Amino acid sequence: MSHLHIPDGVLPVWLWASGLGVALVLLALTRSRGAQSGASVAYRGALGGIVLLAMAIEIPLGPIEYHLSLVGPVGALLGPAGAFQVMFVVSAILALAGHGGLTVVGLNALVLSSGAALARPLDRALSAKLSPAAALAISTAIAQAVSGLAWLAILGLALRLAPASHAAPRVAVLAAFALPLWAAGIAAETAVAYGLGRFLSRVRPDLLPAPPRGMGKS
Repeated sequence: MSHLHIPDGVLPVWLWASGLGVALVLLALTRSRGAQSGASVAYRGALGGIVLLAMAIEIPLGPIEYHLSLVGPVGALLGPAGAFQVMFVVSAILALAGHGGLTVVGLNALVLSSGAALARPLDRALSAKLSPAAALAISTAIAQAVSGLAWLAILGLALRLAPASHAAPRVAVLAAFALPLWAAGIAAETAVAYGLGRFLSRVRPDLLPAPPRGMGKS
C-alpha cells in the first residue's frame, strides 16, 4: 500500500513530472548528508538490498498479495536523508524490474520516504520511555500510515483529475477497497519491526537511534 505499481502512460504528465522534479531536488539537497565512509555506503547498500528482498516476497492478504516496504526500520536506522536516498535507488531498481513504470520513480521515492522521514525522530522520542522493540514498532506503524496516506492521496488525485464523469465514486471505491488492506499492511510492518527491534537490541544496539540526551526510561 505504499508503493505505486502504475505503468508508464497512466498518470498525468504533470503529476509524475512534478514528483520526479521534487525527488531530484531532494536528492541534491541530501547529497551533503550522504555516506561519508566506505562502511556507511556498504551499510546503506545492505539496507537497500534488504528492502528489495522484502518487496520481492509476497504476503497473501485476502484477494491480493502484499509486500513489506520496511519504511519504518530503514527510516529509523538511517534518518530522513539516508532513507530518502535509499528509497530513491530502490524505487529506480524496482521500476527496472517491472514494479511500476519509470515515470513513477520520483513519486514512489516520495511516498516511501514520507513515512521513513518520521521514523527516526519518533523512535528516539519513544525509546526514552519504551523498549527498543516497542519504540521501533510504534514508529513503524506511524511511518507506514503516513506513507499509505501519501499513496492513497496520489491515486485519489489522479482519479479525480482523470477525464471521466464519475471520478468521485471511483475514489470512494478505491478508499473502501484500500483502507482495510492498508490497515493489514500496517499490522504486518509493525510486527516485523517489533521483531527486528528485539533482535537489534540484543546483537547490535548501537545501530538503533539513541534517545535524546537527558531523557531515558524512568
